[in-house]
Amino acid sequence: MKSTSRGKSRRDKKSSWAANLNIRPSTIAIYAIVFFNCVLIISAGTKLFQKVDVSIENRDEQPLKIEVQNGCGVNGIATRITNNLAYLNYQVVGKGNADHWNYEQTILINLGSDKEKSIENLCKDIGIHKNDVYLLREKSDADVRLIIGNDYQSLKIFDVLP
Repeated sequence: MKSTSRGKSRRDKKSSWAANLNIRPSTIAIYAIVFFNCVLIISAGTKLFQKVDVSIENRDEQPLKIEVQNGCGVNGIATRITNNLAYLNYQVVGKGNADHWNYEQTILINLGSDKEKSIENLCKDIGIHKNDVYLLREKSDADVRLIIGNDYQSLKIFDVLP
């Protein structure tokens, strides 16, 4: 009898060990879901903390060249606006007086430049609407001509420098 009890105890040990290998399908499914969730979280985390280049591509190879003219007759206004534009990193290639001093509004004249985005940014920095940009194809060193009108005190560019 002792031999059978020994055989039975070995069988019980074998059957309990075999029972541990019997994994339920629901347990396998849970492990699989946990595994795939971990993979998704790690994947999302690496994308979330990935270095992203947020620089904006500047299509214009050369900076916008600006000519500033006094069209309101106020002494020194072209110099003040020129200094403020330079402070904002614009390239001013000339300044002087306009053809007359009766400009009520400040205008920007595109002298044939195709730098539309730069002109749009200049309008924002000056504080004029892009409807106040006129096209005049003229041979010049400048891309645009800014004529300061009597509204100069209301321009954003007027008070740039402290």
